[in-house]
Amino acid sequence: MIQKKIIAAFISFALTCGAVRTSGYAFGQPLAAAEMQQAGAAEVTDNPCNKQNDAEVFYDGSRWIQPPEWNCPAVNPRNYQGGIMLFFDKIGLDPDKTPGKTQRVYFSVFGASEPVSLIKLHIFYDTRLTVKANAKGEAVTAGKAVQGFRTGSATVEEGQLAFYAYSDEDVLLPNSSLFTIDFIVPENAEPGEVYPIGISYVDDGIVADTFIGSARDDAGKLQMTYVFTNGIYNGYIKMMGEKKPPAYIMGDTDGNGAVELDDAQLALAAYTNQLAHKPSGLNDEQEKAADVTGDGEVTVDDAQAILQYYTETLAHKDPTWDKILHPDQT
Repeated sequence: MIQKKIIAAFISFALTCGAVRTSGYAFGQPLAAAEMQQAGAAEVTDNPCNKQNDAEVFYDGSRWIQPPEWNCPAVNPRNYQGGIMLFFDKIGLDPDKTPGKTQRVYFSVFGASEPVSLIKLHIFYDTRLTVKANAKGEAVTAGKAVQGFRTGSATVEEGQLAFYAYSDEDVLLPNSSLFTIDFIVPENAEPGEVYPIGISYVDDGIVADTFIGSARDDAGKLQMTYVFTNGIYNGYIKMMGEKKPPAYIMGDTDGNGAVELDDAQLALAAYTNQLAHKPSGLNDEQEKAADVTGDGEVTVDDAQAILQYYTETLAHKDPTWDKILHPDQT
């Protein structure tokens, strides 16, 4: 009930400030209950923190979309003179003592230069972690920076949370935590494993992620633009120590010690067999080697990636899986 009231207040405030997409409704009309609940259920097709490749995930500022309701030219974040940072903890844990235990992670603000009264953020995390609800049954606990705000959170889906904070008055946030989340470390956690936790900008079509005051003046818009393009830093929980090498070579489907054309052909054959509801034809180690994308399945994407790796090897381009699987991050 409290969460619904917060969402309703959020939408009411956003309607006043011009931050709501009103597709199918006259601007300013009340939204139906179903639409209110959708405010916490973003339509996001990927979880940037759930690649499960034990690599740090950096904030992607390119997802920011300037609200058209601002009715002004594009705001250039380079014009921001402040030094605001919103950041998650980066935590290293002893793999011999912490598997199965609860670890609290802070998301904090530092250096806010303009007051805010409306905050909405989407949080993504590696689903090998398990969220432990607080005493109120909520996934996210509001921090000291938003004392006096009406706050709430929602579990959008496994791996994705939403956090809300709303105040009747604009507040210059102190250097402190915006919220905390308690995560249960996997029982089978091993040295070298990295569990990313981060923010990704989401516009769910009703209430876009935001960080602004009621005045919606140029200074507030500039700070918000800077936050969602340059001011957010993702974090992680990391098990200290060296990661154990796999018993197989990534992409080496046939297990002969090299990534070759035959490996791509075997991966493609496994995929077509599965489409025909037949056994893949691969044993467990071969399937792990063929699943280069790490999504738990051998698909045509794996076969294509293996083929690309092989052709780049022939061309002496010194390929790496990171470059092939994540070309936009290299």
